[in-house]
Amino acid sequence: MSRVGLIGAGRWAEMHLHALRRIGTKVARVLVASEASAKRVQREWGVPSHLSLDAFLDGPLDAVIIASPNHLHAEQAIAALRRGLHVLVEKPMALNVDDAERMLREAETAGRVLAVGHEIRTFAWAEAVAKLLHDGTLGTPRHLALSLWRRPYRAGASGWKTDPAKLGSSILEEPIHYLDLARWWLGEPRALQAFATSRAGHEGRYENLDVRLWSNGAQASVTRSIAAWGHRVEVSLVGDDGSFRACWSGAMDADPSPRVEAWLRLNDNRAEDRGAPPEPLELRAETGHAHDLPRQARAFLDAIQGRGAPLADGRDGLEAVRLCLAVQRSLREGERRVELGD
Repeated sequence: MSRVGLIGAGRWAEMHLHALRRIGTKVARVLVASEASAKRVQREWGVPSHLSLDAFLDGPLDAVIIASPNHLHAEQAIAALRRGLHVLVEKPMALNVDDAERMLREAETAGRVLAVGHEIRTFAWAEAVAKLLHDGTLGTPRHLALSLWRRPYRAGASGWKTDPAKLGSSILEEPIHYLDLARWWLGEPRALQAFATSRAGHEGRYENLDVRLWSNGAQASVTRSIAAWGHRVEVSLVGDDGSFRACWSGAMDADPSPRVEAWLRLNDNRAEDRGAPPEPLELRAETGHAHDLPRQARAFLDAIQGRGAPLADGRDGLEAVRLCLAVQRSLREGERRVELGD
């Protein structure tokens, strides 16, 4: 059994703690940022903690999961890899391409697994899309639409998510998941164009974001609003031979009892069947952040043992960061189309 350390003691670190426990893996130690956090972790989690990264890494460990503020990911991951540890780092893996590439090189040099927390790939509706594309059920994909409608983000411990130097930008915080999905499903995009608006007083947060991507003959639209309420994700995919649509909705991102719906319709060119209703698809009702994080942890631990690959690896994480930065470039340069790979 792998000895796993956890970096971070906030809400998302606690999600990882519970995910590991659900698959029968104990957290060996936790790296925290303050004495107050150390006392809380000992009291509520029953796990020893450290305030120093060096002290945390000195003990017997096989792997670490990094769930700290975004600006710390690269530094902490590289330190762990240099100690010979496997790493699962939360998204974004870094705030810039140079740091992400350094992380990849360190993992290759150390011969260790570098996984990135793009866990939405495990959600039932996301897996359904991947399977339909893999099986060719929908034929050649032509149009993908992904939409997130949700309440504003939490500020994070000590308000770090309100500090651009620590967050990077709101694009790296959550749209990165949906840009990753578009790339995973459709392949490497060749161009993108982004548009954004915000409420008065919230300029620069890209609260209402729309990204158009062009990839392999298909177009994708990723839309995100964080000035709303609840948490609702809709996905629709149209191919030459059919179409798929799904919706996940809950009171928050980790709602334990979400509403999940999906439909599939295969094309029939007979005129009398063009108005036929779609077929409802049964998807796992227990899906989302509250349920699927253990599947990411299991894939990571299996990869450490040489049994398969992580859900998303360092290359996936790098390309997701690259896409987010291209979105920011499009917005900075007057919402212009950006050719990728230039």
